[in-house]
Amino acid sequence: MTSLLLVAALPLSLHLHSVPPRLSHTSRISTIRCGWGPDPIWTPNDLVSIKDAAKGLKAITIMPPKDTASGYTIPGQYLQLREPGAEKAGIFAIASAPGADGAFEFLIKEQPPSNWSPGTGWLTSGSAGLKLEMSQVMGSGFKIAPVLDQVDSVLLFAAGSGISPIRSTIESGMLAGKEVRLYYGARTLDMMAYQDKFAAWEKLGVSVTPVISKPEGTSWKGATGYVQEIAKEIGVPKRSAILVCGMKGMFEGVKALAKEAGLADEMVMANF
Repeated sequence: MTSLLLVAALPLSLHLHSVPPRLSHTSRISTIRCGWGPDPIWTPNDLVSIKDAAKGLKAITIMPPKDTASGYTIPGQYLQLREPGAEKAGIFAIASAPGADGAFEFLIKEQPPSNWSPGTGWLTSGSAGLKLEMSQVMGSGFKIAPVLDQVDSVLLFAAGSGISPIRSTIESGMLAGKEVRLYYGARTLDMMAYQDKFAAWEKLGVSVTPVISKPEGTSWKGATGYVQEIAKEIGVPKRSAILVCGMKGMFEGVKALAKEAGLADEMVMANF
């Protein structure tokens, strides 16, 4: 049996947060060159809904223009959001599945501003109707389609807000017919989003293993530590590919796990 180990790999700041831009004044409104993608094409928009998803995380929906929606075809793609006319923008992975009807969904971490980032407070503290600007869909997403016919099992790894593109992969249906395991880590249980979706993911054939790194008290009886440690205990199939979505430390840990399992470097994939 062959297997695919998916660990969505994004730079720490990329999967849901802002990244330090190189500013280019090519029009009346400042545009942003991110260094790894095209210049954003801004379209006025507004917030449809916002609600708490977990401690420090907000679930946000925005209705994309038709041409923007058509550009979202692969799980793991992202876009930029900013306050109208602002020079700095945030980059956010789309959490809803490609082809889904209705609004784009996002899981956004509450983040203060810095010298290079506008933070997310302008967005996470907003309410329905908040004015914003949205870019086109960007990125190549998870390049897993070419290898899916070579595997029977799929392992998914995510930590914190990095569950966003993993959710889009699960709900896209592209993993149907595979044995799928999800290892999802958070510092504490109240910081873990999408717990209300676990049952639905199980019905899609995904075995969900929540992993808490800092359990509070003695009430937590599940897996404790880090996702790569739990996966190591269970074992990684030799014929696997890897995607990680989370912080740098987790990504490095999963890469080490992959090396120990004898996986080739090219089987460790990223979605950017």
